Amino acid sequence: MSAMDRTADPASGRRPDPAGRWQRRHAAVYVSLVALLGPASDVVAGRTRSTWLAAAALAAFVACFALVVELGRPPGAPGPRLPVSAARARLIGPLFAALVALAIAATLGFGRGWLVQLAFVGAIAAFTAPIRWAPAAIVATAAVAVATLLGVDGRAASIATAVSWALAISMTGFAALGMRRRGLLVQELRAAHGEVARLAAADAVLEERLRFARDLHDLLGHSLSVIALKAELARQLLDHDAERAQAEVGELEHIARRALDEVREAVSGYRARTLDGELDRAQGALEAAGIEVRTSVVVAALPPAIDDLLAWVVREAVAYIVRHSQAQRAEISLTAAGGVVHLEVSNDGAAPGAGDPTSGEPGGGGLSGMRERVAAAGGRLTAAIRDGGMFGITAVVPLDAPARRRDRDAAR
Repeated sequence: MSAMDRTADPASGRRPDPAGRWQRRHAAVYVSLVALLGPASDVVAGRTRSTWLAAAALAAFVACFALVVELGRPPGAPGPRLPVSAARARLIGPLFAALVALAIAATLGFGRGWLVQLAFVGAIAAFTAPIRWAPAAIVATAAVAVATLLGVDGRAASIATAVSWALAISMTGFAALGMRRRGLLVQELRAAHGEVARLAAADAVLEERLRFARDLHDLLGHSLSVIALKAELARQLLDHDAERAQAEVGELEHIARRALDEVREAVSGYRARTLDGELDRAQGALEAAGIEVRTSVVVAALPPAIDDLLAWVVREAVAYIVRHSQAQRAEISLTAAGGVVHLEVSNDGAAPGAGDPTSGEPGGGGLSGMRERVAAAGGRLTAAIRDGGMFGITAVVPLDAPARRRDRDAAR
């Protein structure tokens, strides 16, 4: 093995960066605040009744808007993968009401140019209201804008102006709603893709088990048939030809031992795995589940026993990530220094509860098996949630573990 980065796209040579794409889209929300340049210019030029009051109203509106955006941003971004917590949801309602009140008061107090703030209210309504009520919330926001405009201009307000504001706010809101629905659709497609990948993996395992069962049947079927014939012949010879019966029993023992060896060879071949192969399968399984994965391997060739052990640890750790976590990102690193090899599999979506290895519940039983096997090789395995919410499984195994084990076996 050599140093490698398995996250690059073989075709383009570039690594996928969903986090970067999400951050750019998130930043674009704040770039849209450029639409408030009109009210801002009114404040700077002193075209309002009270410059300080107008500045405070505009700053308060921007602050409430930013808070709603950040509170609605799910933990573990990129993407709307995780739901907004109940505590955050309780704060969004009062902040939305404050946005509506600030937009109406500013428009009534400083002129219809400030009505643009209700376009931001419409967009926030599209993103925060229940999906089936979002269209009604957008239309209601447009109606509030028209009523506010009539309150500012009175009889001087023209129908064309009112309609243009209503259309502008409605179009902004429905565009935001379209983006929200697109995000939900992408989320559902990723979930479906991950489920298809898991079903495909389960199907592959089932096919392999059926193949192994057929091979085992062929091996044992022939051997057991011969054993049955030899046993019957030995029983028939036992009364009148004990010497020949004894020879048949000896041959029976030889056939049974040979059959046992053949079964062991078949099982050994069935269980055979390599670390390189498991790393490739791990990357495919994680990417199919919509998880960004980075793999870094900086070691020379490993002894077969250690290679097999670490391949098994990678398989179990990745199975946990795919089945029980809500990860967006995973990292697998393998290094060797000071006579030990260090494997770490981490992810950012460990979910406490069922199936969490750190919880001590039955769902995390796979961790106990990993610990036992690594300990049997003279190493140690730990699992913990680290700073930043990353959950990591770390295995440290001495490179001379096979030799140590042989010495212990010889001492016995």
